[in-house]
Amino acid sequence: MDQFLKSLTTRSQMLDVELAAERRRDKPDGERMMALRRIKRQLMAQIDYIRREGRDMAEVRVSRRPGRFTDLSLPPLR
Repeated sequence: MDQFLKSLTTRSQMLDVELAAERRRDKPDGERMMALRRIKRQLMAQIDYIRREGRDMAEVRVSRRPGRFTDLSLPPLR
């Protein structure tokens, strides 16, 4: 199995464990569960795409939103 695909599968399994732990809490945090489900859905979509198109054909693009203050420059430390 491709190492990248294996790491995505492992992350998905870790999210399953986190979701199960959140469900077992006395008062599960709904926002956290929604966020974990969203991340899991994105991972599964990426895994499905790679399996469907083949790793050689699939150029996996990682898109990240820029941070809030990316255009600010900080003064150098001493």
